[in-house]
Amino acid sequence: MLDLSFQRERETKNTVRYEEQVTDAPPVVGTLYLQKYALNRLGNPDYLRVTIETAAEDVGRPLAPVAKIAEAGS
Repeated sequence: MLDLSFQRERETKNTVRYEEQVTDAPPVVGTLYLQKYALNRLGNPDYLRVTIETAAEDVGRPLAPVAKIAEAGS
């Protein structure tokens, strides 16, 4: 599992650009663009935490896409 932190960098017309906060390792994602309408549901945070984990395989069924965004602070 990867827990990544992002800080708001700037806004475009319909999106907000977040930059991954890294210390001594290279970035995993780097830049993340999110739609403004989705961020309104989170209260337009200045910081985000994104968790990436593998999905368990279920034989015979395709995996459903899963996305999870948690607010790290504003």
